[in-house]
Amino acid sequence: MKLPVHSFLQSSEWERIQHIYGRKTWRVFDVLIIRHDLPGGFNYLYCPRPRLVTDSWLLAVREIAKAEQSIFLKIEPAEEIPAGEFKNFNFKVSKSLQSPQTLLLDLAKQEEEMLSGMHEKTRYNIRLAERKDVQVKKGDTFKIFWNMLQETARRDGFHIHPEDYYEKLMAVKTENFSNELFFAKQEGDFLAAAMVNLYRPSKTATYLHGASSSQRREVMAPYLLHWRIIQELKRQNFRDYDLGGIDQVKWPGVTRFKRGFGGETVEFPAAVDLTFKPHLHYLFRFVNFLRAKI
Repeated sequence: MKLPVHSFLQSSEWERIQHIYGRKTWRVFDVLIIRHDLPGGFNYLYCPRPRLVTDSWLLAVREIAKAEQSIFLKIEPAEEIPAGEFKNFNFKVSKSLQSPQTLLLDLAKQEEEMLSGMHEKTRYNIRLAERKDVQVKKGDTFKIFWNMLQETARRDGFHIHPEDYYEKLMAVKTENFSNELFFAKQEGDFLAAAMVNLYRPSKTATYLHGASSSQRREVMAPYLLHWRIIQELKRQNFRDYDLGGIDQVKWPGVTRFKRGFGGETVEFPAAVDLTFKPHLHYLFRFVNFLRAKI
């Protein structure tokens, strides 16, 4: 499956969100570069999902790195970078900030075709939630989303960002870009929620964050939630629904849930770090290695 030409991570709206976070940004040949600050006054540059990576582009970014005293540039490419583009640079394969694997659903298919491509248990759970009168609505009830996200993190033992991180994601909306909240309810109680990015230039919607209540899990609200999201995206003429990161080892339950909807696994090329200060870069990688062991 061909990936979208334009990722929302390279959009002008995503750049505005970075400014809300207080980060400096640049456009080099219209490719977004973001500065990430580190403790001690250090920083690195980050380029998410670019398609244009050339030797001249790298030379221009290196000048920014010199001016900013950046330790390295992390690139998470949307497609393979020709090896020859690195001949004048010190680079290392590195750990990605974005998930290197994702699951993409083709929304051009008819609903019946999409249902038939799902795992039978997923189809069953969608119908079960319908029989249990679960309702799905789009809304701006951020506090409910945040409370449910905290509950999910405590129950499932994963890290979440501070509350204002998610609020800032909701702050930028244009005719081409928005981060929307969808909720599944039963008898007035909120049972599941999803934050979905809608990026119209690529006709791609991306599942960013999800949460679920510990109550009434037997009604399978998250399954109907995503099916209703799919139906809404089809009505709005989106082409793809990106269900986000999958990893059978790190997130077996989430991966099983997402794969139940069918779709095609997309694997991105490995991230690379272009190193400008080798000793500090080694220290950065070593500290991150130690943190991962804790």
